[in-house]
Amino acid sequence: MNSDPVIEVRGLSKRVTDATGELTILDGIDLTVEAGSSVAIVGASGSGKSTLLGLLAGLDSASAGSVRLLGNELTGMAEDQRAALRNGSVGFVFQSFQLMPHLNALENVALPLELQGGIATREAFARSRALLERVGLAERTSHYPKLLSGGEQQRVALARAFVTRPAVLFADEPTGSLDAATGHAVIDLMFELNRANGATLVLVTHDIDLAQRCDAIVTIEAGRRVPNAPHSVHGAASSYDASKVEAGR
Repeated sequence: MNSDPVIEVRGLSKRVTDATGELTILDGIDLTVEAGSSVAIVGASGSGKSTLLGLLAGLDSASAGSVRLLGNELTGMAEDQRAALRNGSVGFVFQSFQLMPHLNALENVALPLELQGGIATREAFARSRALLERVGLAERTSHYPKLLSGGEQQRVALARAFVTRPAVLFADEPTGSLDAATGHAVIDLMFELNRANGATLVLVTHDIDLAQRCDAIVTIEAGRRVPNAPHSVHGAASSYDASKVEAGR
């Protein structure tokens, strides 16, 4: 595993202003994520964990502090520059699937490759079809999202996230819209694909069982990072691995 950090965060804060004044969503977050590791971000609703994920991925800009993603400083980057960095290097899985309703499963998976450019349509479709087979949807390639179950839609979203072979995968409550059994099956697939691709995984979840499958857990409380007690880690180590995620605020 490459030891160079893929994410480095220092003093990260996010503030917004509404009718009642200024609201601090995140305050002074420090975090380092090493290549190839898996990290769960946990916390109560409204704690700021999804905001943190968005900042790490360059989907939003910070009010203070710095974020380095894959060696690139996101602070000060324009949105088109952040989008160019994400294109081909970063994958996403969302709770609401975010599939294009007018595209079938194969076309949805191939879309990031088409946006990336430089890949022939035949190759893009071949790679997409192989991933749909990998997630058990070989017979669903021509189906549109409205004809797929929630679990099937999330598996299409997983295939789409990995089709560009990203260095980092961000997942925001990937099982939040699924029943328990379907959610477990989807998570098994996500970890399997992540191991096969050697990607770094950063996910937001309320599910402590899911969080404990990761190499490390980062807890956000009222916008601040709080120390974690040791956690059991399934399939990776017997305890919290502090070498993979640097202790921070």
